[in-house]
Amino acid sequence: MTPPKKLRFRSIYSEVQLYRAALDVYKKPLFSWRKALSRSFDGKTLYDFAEHSSRNLDLLHHSLMSESYHLQPYIALDYNFNGKHRRIYVPTWEDRIVDRCLYELLNSRFHSRMSMSSYAYRCRGGGLDSCQRNIARYIRESKKPLFICKRDIRNFFPTISQEILLNKVKQFVAEDDYLFQLLKQRIHFCVKVDETVNAVNTGTAFGTPLACFFANLYLTELDQKMTADKSVFYTRYADDFFFASSEADTLDASRNLLATELDSLELELKPAATLDIGFSLDTEHLGFTPSTKFRHLGLEFREDGGIGLSRDKLRKIRNLFRFAFRRHKSKLKRAKDLTIRTKILVDCANQVLERRLRNIAIVDYYLKHVDDEMQLKLLDRWLAEEVLARVLESGHRKSNFRLMPFKELRKMGLPSLRHRRRLLKHGHISTAFFQLRTERIIENERRRRLPSH
Repeated sequence: MTPPKKLRFRSIYSEVQLYRAALDVYKKPLFSWRKALSRSFDGKTLYDFAEHSSRNLDLLHHSLMSESYHLQPYIALDYNFNGKHRRIYVPTWEDRIVDRCLYELLNSRFHSRMSMSSYAYRCRGGGLDSCQRNIARYIRESKKPLFICKRDIRNFFPTISQEILLNKVKQFVAEDDYLFQLLKQRIHFCVKVDETVNAVNTGTAFGTPLACFFANLYLTELDQKMTADKSVFYTRYADDFFFASSEADTLDASRNLLATELDSLELELKPAATLDIGFSLDTEHLGFTPSTKFRHLGLEFREDGGIGLSRDKLRKIRNLFRFAFRRHKSKLKRAKDLTIRTKILVDCANQVLERRLRNIAIVDYYLKHVDDEMQLKLLDRWLAEEVLARVLESGHRKSNFRLMPFKELRKMGLPSLRHRRRLLKHGHISTAFFQLRTERIIENERRRRLPSH
């Protein structure tokens, strides 16, 4: 059997793809214009590059074709996301375009080699929604008892072995080619700290498109081995593993295989995220504990096939409204009329669901999958109580509805998450993101925050 022909830069590179990558980078300021002001190694902003877009992109294209372009060091930024430390690596704006271009080109070429059970960072056929729908379908249709395993890699991106990753790249990219040199620069990358440039010997540059491609490439052989046994249902989303089977012995062998493969890749599991349970199980069997539900990627899957919100995600949605209401505290103080005060918070609640992109993405993701109508009904009631509690400054009391009935709040426009779920299910608000995106493009062009056509 003839081995597959290795990739070369000129066989995959396209000037059209470079311009598409530039457009993707230009979308950065659509929803948060300050992102375009970030400076990296060369001290330039997106506006500095976009001021002479045609000339700069033409120079970038010719430097790539002449194989004289070299990727620059990153700047590392440390963030705290709800108590979780994350280090984001920021490239120059030219490097962002090249990174994006290479990611799209390699991802499309490598797509057929990847396992269909891997759902993150795919050019087609993947996505978080598809992953969760397939898990829900499997739980509903499987015979019981059902044995389930969940695993999560500890600190995945920063602990990837650069040497192992480079060897995997050598399997499908010619080592004497410019493409291999570019990828090697991004595997053995450098970071500017203060005024010095230091090499990073472990991990990939989290926050960049190529790091996502490298993550899938690193785990592809593991995916293929885990899916070899067809009696085991297996999915992976980034570094989150879910696999299940109606046969305990088979699943036990799969979890041992996963542990062995991760050890060979020099990766460690996160003990707190390790889960071994069984649905419709009377007693513990081979380490599988009887249970009726489990959490995976923000959703709570139940033994009967239903899907609900876990307690922390329910609190997360409530906090979206709480924090928004706090920002209107001064406006609420100035208003004395009960109806006006109520209208302020009702409008604020609608803005949370219709104007804030991050909130739309979070809430709609949950609503698309959750089918617990009673849970959403109670959430709607809580929202009404929270509005009245802040309007009347009296806390959550049933007596508040005597002054402002629930029906009156609905007439004023108070949103219903249960109703929004039904609209999503029937496709009536599936284009909300694109409508918002178009509005932001027009607004940012008017404010001269984006290059005009």
